[in-house]
Amino acid sequence: MATGRELAHAFAAAWSSPAEVSGEVADRLVELCAAARRDLPELDDAIDDRALVSALAARAPDDDVLGYLDRCHPGELALAQAASRGHAAAIATLERNHRRVLDGVCARYASASHSAGDLRQILREKLYVAPPGERPRLAEYAGRGELASWLRITAVRVFLDLGKRKDRAREAPTSDGALAMPDPGDLSLEVIKAEYRAAVSEAMRDAAARLDLADRHLLHQHFIAGLSIDQLGVALGIHRATAARRVARARTVLVDDTRALLAARLQLSSEELDDVIGMVLSRLDVSIPRLLQAHPEP
Repeated sequence: MATGRELAHAFAAAWSSPAEVSGEVADRLVELCAAARRDLPELDDAIDDRALVSALAARAPDDDVLGYLDRCHPGELALAQAASRGHAAAIATLERNHRRVLDGVCARYASASHSAGDLRQILREKLYVAPPGERPRLAEYAGRGELASWLRITAVRVFLDLGKRKDRAREAPTSDGALAMPDPGDLSLEVIKAEYRAAVSEAMRDAAARLDLADRHLLHQHFIAGLSIDQLGVALGIHRATAARRVARARTVLVDDTRALLAARLQLSSEELDDVIGMVLSRLDVSIPRLLQAHPEP
């Protein structure tokens, strides 16, 4: 197991903030790595402390780092990281621990063209395999929420994309310009019922209005002004990877606030809420420009 000093160095190397890593943060990193090993005793050889800490740093905010670390799920993040690297035992553990969730989503979206078994294989390829130069989808799990919820949302997004590729003509905009929803024949109606559309659109508008000025400016420059990640990096004087992480984090804030608003306004089970958020995620990049134009920069 790596020392606190080694973990602090790995964290600092992957963190977007110019601030130094405090001793308190270093101690917390040691505790998180130890907790991950306690959670996964059968996978001790698969846990890479530095990779785990780097994954945490890539998502850590510039402020309230300790609060962020306190909300993380180190065991689940370590499991996802190991599985995303192709560790066979980690993949087997993940499949066993979350079989019910994954099989349930596959069964829900099974059709004449894709059986549940077909969808399961498609999902495995998305989670564990990536084209050259890219990372498997599972590597995107940030450890902030439960892995089961993240897997459910990811599976929904994969199957929605699969349905849209099969028949893009089914998708049509609604009269509500803030969030375009699919035609009633689209697969997504299994996820978001008609009566939720207005609530989702309203929650997204309210969440966009609550974005702080820095996040709103960043998303505005990327999605409306059309600046690429490289151009954002130059404009902000930061590395392109840091710019990409900040854009991703701003999107996450928008989704998290939308989820919180929907949870307060709709009487939904946790699974139904996750499915609705999966629909939001599948349309997010299309919706962001309209949302930001409704709340222009001051």
